[in-house]
Amino acid sequence: MPDIIIEQSQEVINYINMLKLPVSRALKNHMVHMISGIITSEGNKNISNVYSRLTCNRNRSSGSRFLGEYKWSNEYVDYKRINHSLKTVRENVPEGTVGFFIVDDTLSKKDNSTKKIEGLDYHHSHSDGKTMWSHCVVTSHYKISEYSLPLNFKLYLRKQYFGQKAKKLFKNKQELAMQLIDESTPVTETTYLLVDAWYTSGKLMLHALKRGYHTIGRIKSNRVIYPGGIKTNIKEFAIHIRSNETCIVTAGDDNYYVYRYEGKINDLENAVILICWSKKDLSDTPAFIVSTDVSLTTSTIVGYYQNRWDIEVSYRYHKNSLGFDEYQVESLTSIKRFWSMVFMTYTFLELFRVSKRRTLKLETIGDTIGYFRKQYMVCIAKFAYSCAEKGVSLDDVVAKLGVAA
Repeated sequence: MPDIIIEQSQEVINYINMLKLPVSRALKNHMVHMISGIITSEGNKNISNVYSRLTCNRNRSSGSRFLGEYKWSNEYVDYKRINHSLKTVRENVPEGTVGFFIVDDTLSKKDNSTKKIEGLDYHHSHSDGKTMWSHCVVTSHYKISEYSLPLNFKLYLRKQYFGQKAKKLFKNKQELAMQLIDESTPVTETTYLLVDAWYTSGKLMLHALKRGYHTIGRIKSNRVIYPGGIKTNIKEFAIHIRSNETCIVTAGDDNYYVYRYEGKINDLENAVILICWSKKDLSDTPAFIVSTDVSLTTSTIVGYYQNRWDIEVSYRYHKNSLGFDEYQVESLTSIKRFWSMVFMTYTFLELFRVSKRRTLKLETIGDTIGYFRKQYMVCIAKFAYSCAEKGVSLDDVVAKLGVAA
């Protein structure tokens, strides 16, 4: 068969080159192939399906070797990716824009039969209301202006995984979150840490303050406060609040009835706690939001906290569109490298989306994936046309494309 190839996306090639990774050309080609395959393949994103989008003749098993055997550091690749994306943000966002550093965790669920995959354990799933056989990953995300970018990830492993080295190596989720904070660099002078109730401990919020981040996040109803110097928890305190003591705050399409407490809480000398109801008569269960920045208005705190939703949206795209939890490799090295490629894919798509938002009318990551899938179909058409011109048989074309006739 004549040497005819399916052209890869020049945009992906340019992106990999801009990262200036100190790796071989062959490794860069693997990254291009994997990112392109993750974007354009539909259905399961296992290595075989991803590599069916390859433009070269190498065996698809080389994809597994790229993840498991070749010498490269996914941590350093992540470092270069993050630095490049934040540099892009700095160059394109006006000085003084408020940024949001978001930390949360998510589960990568697996079937109970997958006993050979390293690091799996039973972790509680809030969405399922039970423990699930899965990997638990603590991640960071950055939202500023039009940009909503994934940053880094840390795999949470239970203490028993480390055996006798547990005292030295084990880190709980909050400690992993603090690592993510330590490794981050604020893009702008004003950046807020946004978290849910699992991460609003006094230890973590004080740690964030030392790094220059005020925290805004949900807190649990048993948090201790001191209204009028009297020790109580916010759930008990909220029972005595009347509707005429609240103010109306609009966030998006919703109105909230909010009571503002400012003062000491059990682990901070001064903070704001907002007690929020969605019903005017305060008959529903309230939500509780803390802010270590007491200078913010009530409406600003609620508005800023809404940006935490971006990390939930990113999880949805990571899993439903980019195959974050569809890996079938077994070693933690391979798994982390696969996640690194998925994060790189998401970052590429988001940077491209923002740069072409107006010219190509790309509003979401889904729109951007759709754009590249259409471009890939154009490449397939060009490939088929070239094959026809050179007299390549249909069977050979089908074999090259890796599809059933």
